[in-house]
Amino acid sequence: MKLISYKLIYCFIAIFSLILYLTISLNHLNTNISDHHKTSSSDISSYYYYSFTSIIDYLFRVDSGGDKIDNSIEGIKRNNSSTLTKELEEELEEGLEENQQKQNNNNNNNMTKTIKLLTYNVFIRPPGIKNNENDWKDERIECLIADSLSPHVNYNKGSKSAQGIPNTVYSVDKTSFPYIPYFSPWKYPVYGKLMEVTGMNKKAKSPPSPSPLKQQNLHNNSSDYQTIAPSKSILAQYDIICLQELFSAFSYRQRRFIEKAEKQGFQYYATSPSPPYLRSTFLVDGGLTVISKYPIVVSDYFLYEQGVDSDMLSSKGVLYTKIKVVPTGSSNDDENFIHLFTTHMQASYAPKSDGSKTVKASATQDQASNYKNDNIRLIQLNQLREFIFEKTFKDKSKIILAGDLNVNGRVSKDDPKDGESYLQMLELLSHTDQRDLPTGKKIFSIQDLLRDDFNGEHPPTVGDIKLLKDKQQEIPLETVLTNPNDFGCMKRLDYILLFNREFETSMDGGDEVSFKVPSPTQLPKQSQHKSVVTPLKGSTKVDPFFIQGFPFTQLSDHYGVSTILQINK
Repeated sequence: MKLISYKLIYCFIAIFSLILYLTISLNHLNTNISDHHKTSSSDISSYYYYSFTSIIDYLFRVDSGGDKIDNSIEGIKRNNSSTLTKELEEELEEGLEENQQKQNNNNNNNMTKTIKLLTYNVFIRPPGIKNNENDWKDERIECLIADSLSPHVNYNKGSKSAQGIPNTVYSVDKTSFPYIPYFSPWKYPVYGKLMEVTGMNKKAKSPPSPSPLKQQNLHNNSSDYQTIAPSKSILAQYDIICLQELFSAFSYRQRRFIEKAEKQGFQYYATSPSPPYLRSTFLVDGGLTVISKYPIVVSDYFLYEQGVDSDMLSSKGVLYTKIKVVPTGSSNDDENFIHLFTTHMQASYAPKSDGSKTVKASATQDQASNYKNDNIRLIQLNQLREFIFEKTFKDKSKIILAGDLNVNGRVSKDDPKDGESYLQMLELLSHTDQRDLPTGKKIFSIQDLLRDDFNGEHPPTVGDIKLLKDKQQEIPLETVLTNPNDFGCMKRLDYILLFNREFETSMDGGDEVSFKVPSPTQLPKQSQHKSVVTPLKGSTKVDPFFIQGFPFTQLSDHYGVSTILQINK
């Protein structure tokens, strides 16, 4: 009688378990569908079928004393009195193993993430220093990083120019645009007043009555513009950004830029220091800034040999940051970090050309000046290589150089292949001439991510052109911010370079360096190692940052260059 009572109780429990099983299965299935999970309904049913079968077997296998019997896989194998058949046992084991494998695959997929890296010469020079009548510094800063202008983007159906530049155009809510005060280098823009920008004039107006954001009214009545949410600003789409020409000297603009970036997840930053005014002839800082959504654990700055011409006033150098791209990873694992270097090197100034005798004489002087500029840049390239080596030779973290190197990658305006200056730059950055290392020894192999993704060609990043409708005449694409000497120059000056070590450090933690000797037998072995940080092939591109609705059509005189880094951990 007692045994019958137990069985009646277990029958009710079994029925309740069946109802619970069906309810959980349906809920789980709905959740997976809504979350775009890859588990199929048949997989879910199989899993819960085996779970339910185990419950039934567990409830009904009792001895006279009512003690429960072990129904785990190991228990089934140990218990000869199990009522499950051998076929059901095998199915149960296979089902659980299959489920575990899928869970492991999902976990592995979840561990792979991407980081968007951008380098961008933003052309925010100190007050009073500009190429043309007005370079709209404050307006461009607000367009780039303000979090209240509801930026939209028109990808123009993925179309590109003849040079491979995406025809991507941004737009912001001008009804929310702030009033730019007269002393804008030292005063913050005032939100709540409408800033009307018409031609070269600007005036403050009372803000309009609040109204819901209407995309068709804000973006030239075009439905092609779409929000870039959840990013609150144009630059917030990226994770790590290297900026050049964001100067801190004599204005609050750099500070204001960083404050706005911090509110959008860029909790870490590093900047080039102010120059030692009393101990040097530098007038302004180097204009370098790195903002990051990932922890910057180390930063440093190396000051180059002083430049010539107008560059001699800027304390140009290279800004180094070590960034932990796997924040939850071990600090003892080199592959959880990247070494990121950004720089802005000595410029070469293009000779003028309009045919007059005066201009011809000036052009001769400019060519002589460029000879001096080029020599200084060669010195800076050697200093850059030595600084990169010094910071990276003791570990295995990935090495990336991103910035405006002021070296034209192209043969000429019309030939996008490797130019002589470009090849010379790669040679200097990859081979050492230090006293304590063999002279001319190759210490780095360098991968140019943009060139690789453009099939060995160099798209322009400054001085782009466009063809008129008849396609017979070329005109400069941008003339408001660009120096007239660079109109239509079609130069590629901005880079993201990946440095691969051609040497190995000793295992005792010392400073001794031994160099690799590449051989055919080593190559397969090296290729088997999958690095934690790898560039996503095909992801490196030129970001022109075109914008509509302002006197300027670009957010800088340079284009940006971006890539996607895969974190396989």
